[in-house]
Amino acid sequence: MLQGGHLIELRLFGSLELRASDARDVAGLVRHEKRTALLAYLAAALPRGPHRRDTLLALFWPESDTAHARAALSQALYVLRTALGEGAIVSRGDGATTLARDLVWCDVPAFESALDAGQAAEAVALYRGDLLQGFFVSDAPEFERWLERERARLRERAAAGAWAPSSDGSSGFSVGWETERQRSGRTRHLRSGLRKSTSSSPPRRP
Repeated sequence: MLQGGHLIELRLFGSLELRASDARDVAGLVRHEKRTALLAYLAAALPRGPHRRDTLLALFWPESDTAHARAALSQALYVLRTALGEGAIVSRGDGATTLARDLVWCDVPAFESALDAGQAAEAVALYRGDLLQGFFVSDAPEFERWLERERARLRERAAAGAWAPSSDGSSGFSVGWETERQRSGRTRHLRSGLRKSTSSSPPRRP
């Protein structure tokens, strides 16, 4: 069963995971880095909602002329729609594109919504590592800059959530069935991991 009864579940924290509720094979999408990057951007980029075609072209096909870039975007969206389901990706008349969030669940917006609602434990449980950990697109420098910024921003939010109490008074890393000793050890481990991730992050590109 996927999160909240959604048809598609997309996890971007740590290693990327993509699953469908009907068990059909959608994992093949992640073997193509540009399509994976486009799907991740539509799912996680702020502000959430429709993203203009010109923005997507500049992010993913900066070296192509307009005609070829638009054709590449159309092909990528066609492949995503075919794999995820016709209603999963919505394009408006002006070319802006978004995910249908009633069909596609993603851990990044769920993580931020939980933090905003004061549900620190639920939020930090979703944070399995850096955004798209180890992922790289060689010919999309603007996307790479966006990804580095978002990794840092979400890491900072996770670190803050680790220390923040939840709305029920529990700490961000508490889990009801854990003993105090287990909870303390897990908290130290995850906080240490966040510190190491922060200190080892490559410098941002100008």
